[in-house]
Amino acid sequence: KRLGSTRKLLFFNNIRLQLNEQLRCLDVRMETQVALVAELQDFFRKRAEVELDYSKNLDKLAKNLQLRHKEQKQKRDQWPLFSTYSCWQQLVTQTKNLSKDHAALSEVYSTHLVSRLSQVIEDVQRIYRRCREIGYETHEEILRVLQELHTTMKTYQVYQGECRAAEAKLRLVENQRLKIEQSLPKEKLDKSKKFRLIEKEVQKRKNKYFDAKLKALKARNEYILNLEASNTTLHKYFVDDLSDLIDCMDLGFHECISRALMMHISAEAGRQASVQAGLDALQSNISSLDSRLDKQRFLEFNHTAFMIPKKFEFQGKNDEFAEPELQKLLCADMETRLVQLKSRLTSLRAESEEVWKTLETAESTLLAMLTAKDYDCSGYFGENALPAHKPPETVSIKLRADRHETEEFYLTKLREFMIGTSRIARLDSKHEHIRQTLVDMSTSGLESPQSGGRVGGVLHSPIAKPPRRKRIGRLQMNGQPKLFGGSLEEYLESLNLDIPLIIKSCIRVINLYGLHHQGIFRVSGSQVEINNFREAFERGEDPLADMTDASDINSVAGVLKLYLRELREPLFPIIYFEQFMELAQLESKHEFVVRMKDLVQSLPRSVVIVMRYLFAFLNHLSEYSDENMMDPYNLAICFGPTLVPVPEDKDQVQYQNQVNELIKNIILFNDEIFPTHEIGGTFYEKYISREPDDNDVGDSPSDHVQEDMDSEVYPSEDECESLEATAQFDFVARSDRELSLRKGETVTLYSQVSNDWWRGSVNSKEGLIPDKYILIKMKDEDREKLELFKSSSSEESMRRRASSSNDSVLSGASSSHSPLLGANPPWPPILPPAGPPPTTHETESCNSLDSGKDSASEEQLLRAEDDEPSTISPLPSEEMMSNEPKTIMDKERSKKTHWKSQSVGEVMQGEKNDRNGVTDELPTFSQNRELWQRRATPESRR
Repeated sequence: KRLGSTRKLLFFNNIRLQLNEQLRCLDVRMETQVALVAELQDFFRKRAEVELDYSKNLDKLAKNLQLRHKEQKQKRDQWPLFSTYSCWQQLVTQTKNLSKDHAALSEVYSTHLVSRLSQVIEDVQRIYRRCREIGYETHEEILRVLQELHTTMKTYQVYQGECRAAEAKLRLVENQRLKIEQSLPKEKLDKSKKFRLIEKEVQKRKNKYFDAKLKALKARNEYILNLEASNTTLHKYFVDDLSDLIDCMDLGFHECISRALMMHISAEAGRQASVQAGLDALQSNISSLDSRLDKQRFLEFNHTAFMIPKKFEFQGKNDEFAEPELQKLLCADMETRLVQLKSRLTSLRAESEEVWKTLETAESTLLAMLTAKDYDCSGYFGENALPAHKPPETVSIKLRADRHETEEFYLTKLREFMIGTSRIARLDSKHEHIRQTLVDMSTSGLESPQSGGRVGGVLHSPIAKPPRRKRIGRLQMNGQPKLFGGSLEEYLESLNLDIPLIIKSCIRVINLYGLHHQGIFRVSGSQVEINNFREAFERGEDPLADMTDASDINSVAGVLKLYLRELREPLFPIIYFEQFMELAQLESKHEFVVRMKDLVQSLPRSVVIVMRYLFAFLNHLSEYSDENMMDPYNLAICFGPTLVPVPEDKDQVQYQNQVNELIKNIILFNDEIFPTHEIGGTFYEKYISREPDDNDVGDSPSDHVQEDMDSEVYPSEDECESLEATAQFDFVARSDRELSLRKGETVTLYSQVSNDWWRGSVNSKEGLIPDKYILIKMKDEDREKLELFKSSSSEESMRRRASSSNDSVLSGASSSHSPLLGANPPWPPILPPAGPPPTTHETESCNSLDSGKDSASEEQLLRAEDDEPSTISPLPSEEMMSNEPKTIMDKERSKKTHWKSQSVGEVMQGEKNDRNGVTDELPTFSQNRELWQRRATPESRR
């Protein structure tokens, strides 16, 4: 006990030291901000004096500033962490080029900017003092929670000791009773006074043991709940509260600096055009002022102080089980507490939501004051220039008073919001732990019979999606948010997306044309193409929409890695770095999956959806490692430094191996790690349509397909008769618009929506039917109906289909094992679960339906390679296709022949050159479609 308590106290002291270190870092941060502003203030004060002395004095000033910065380099080692630092650098550079005197500039600098920067320093110090008080109060709350945890732990240990003592006394009395029973005959036991006394003593000791055991178990439950609350409090403070506190410290700081510098720009605008280049550079620096980026750099620079500590672990016996009587009492107590927690959480969340709404309103008002455009000085220059004058003192006092009042109200509401959300997080962790415990007991048959309707809804309520994170100091964005170098969360929230366009588009192209490309993501692409792609994506365009081959596939992979590398916050947050490295060292893969899944749940929902999408794609890509040479470890080498950057003060070589191991394991076990139905969102599909706007194969058709169904391109039910077909396999619908099929059912077809979908009905229910799961009953009169369906399609659709067919053949018959056009149906194999696998006859029939054109071209190529005829053989006859199906060995041979050495297009081109230019017409989509119809006719007549 003493050793465990000592360790706990040491851990508490370490946290206290860490909290004190945070305050010290924040003090240094504030002093750095003040030093920066003071430096700007000093700069403008001297600039106003020097403006009258022309260029020599200005040059002298610039040199003095640079020299001082060089001399104080050690004191200013954190200056580059702030985006304001770039503004200061640009001002120093611009000063070297200034050579003309201007009285108006001197008046503007001395009268307005110096006093305004003094106000900024005062504002920064005042806001920091209030925020520091809030932070200190939060620290006290954390230490109070930890002290409560320590108290409950000691109470639990005391009650545990009493329970063991009572148990020992009970065993002693029972042994005495056993000795008496053995010493006396059975007929004398009831008459023995000594036996009756010992019986009473045994019952007394049992009661005491029962009471002691109950107290120990209750103390244990209280200890566990306080343990959960302590961990949640620490996690929320380090993940949410610290970030919000720093955001609050920065609230309005950059806006005030921007206003001062914008006044300088407005004054400089009256000067000659020769200085315009320097002003444009300064404008760019001001536009890049980003408090979130400053915060991220600050956290990375001081990551040791702001790293999330390890979770507290339960210290006690995990295998303690209560007797049935105690189990009932504990269940009843937990159920009552669960209902109370649920009610309390509901009221607290309502209060917190009201406080947040008030906080948002106060923040908007305060930001409106801080971003007021009162920096225009253009009226002081020109022919009709007005004399520079200071605004009335009464107006300034009134504005300052309003500002202070709004500021105080805002900080008060921020304090209420942080305290309220901390309380909600603690209670919610207790509530969830109790609920999960009761659910586990219910599933294992240990639930007490008293659990009824009052807690049933709480126990089995569906898991709600995590709410969107509420951010402090969120400014309204104008136009397209920043993509490269921006925040993934803010980008997705502003555009209401699950996956950024750049990730979705790059993965779509690589899925279609790059899965078999050797060295994908390892071979670098063209820097010019990557920059062009980057600029297009930054404008909100999709430069990969019209890509139809793998000529630029390395550049596509390069721009995807570039985007992930330049994210403002890495996809794997740096505050979790130590925890990620700890997981990477685990030898048990099961333990890795369990702990990684638990850690992923603490990440923001939008980040988890993107990670799930990306790693599902990388897992799919690694399935073709025998061709693209990119197994999970090689992919981890390429993506590890991009996704999990190692902090600068860490050993890069040592940690890089762990990072690679982490990424490799996530690629291998992504299905088990990332949640599916809990958070929803977009899922990665292995089989993607060639059209970027179309839905992936396997998805339910999108809205534009519904529009196509109802448009005049295809005949309606009144315009043409229907066809009949037979379901060849079971199919389970994934949406209300699709129809489920049972093998052998008769299907009525009205019109063909696309190559893969028909509009029809099954059992009087209309919807969409997959083309690959049905066999059309072809009669003589039905040929005209099918021709009518085909002719009703638009010319553009036919051109696209023919082009797609020709491209697939010309680029190589390697499409026989492509995820889109293969001998197997281009449909996820998980779809038809409701029946046994197709028989040999069904497989042949399915192959004849799905791979008419591909099997023809594939068999052509195999014949050309094996027999070396003088010309490419024409299309095989029906007997050849039906009586001589391809074997698995033939398919494997074709795969290795086409993908290991060169593409099929190169093979066919070489054959054409060897045959002295003899060219035969390759099978087109129409020819293959007619061949499919001929094969369907005898099937239907059987």
